[in-house]
Amino acid sequence: MYIHQITVFLENMKGTLSKLTSLLADNGIDILAMTIADTSGFGLVRFIVRESDNDQSLKLLKESGYAARKNHVICVRVPNEPGGLNKILCLLDEAGISIEYLYSFNYSEGNNALIIFRLSDREKGLEIFRDNGISVFSQAEINAIQ
Repeated sequence: MYIHQITVFLENMKGTLSKLTSLLADNGIDILAMTIADTSGFGLVRFIVRESDNDQSLKLLKESGYAARKNHVICVRVPNEPGGLNKILCLLDEAGISIEYLYSFNYSEGNNALIIFRLSDREKGLEIFRDNGISVFSQAEINAIQ
């Protein structure tokens, strides 16, 4: 059960992030989660929007000259308590699954944090989550966030 993520290559210059977020905001697109990784010359902006906004986001970005793509990640409910995330990380370690990156959602659900994972082996990761009773947040649930 994957969710869609958009990745944008963004030049490391003052104002480039606000231009990107303005483009989305001006077109009524709500960013539900976002992370930025930077290098010396450019940044990787990764974000989640509702499924109905994915194609429009990509189209707007590409028409505006951004290098952007859509890929799949997993969103997991993590108990918002000491050791909640650690339990999941240890399960992945024991299964030999590497975490390429992770970031948190702008929203929580009850007593759970929502953490987005990009894993070296998504299928095996989903199997580990399923076998250990770790709940995965679906694209439909993301679409319903108010």
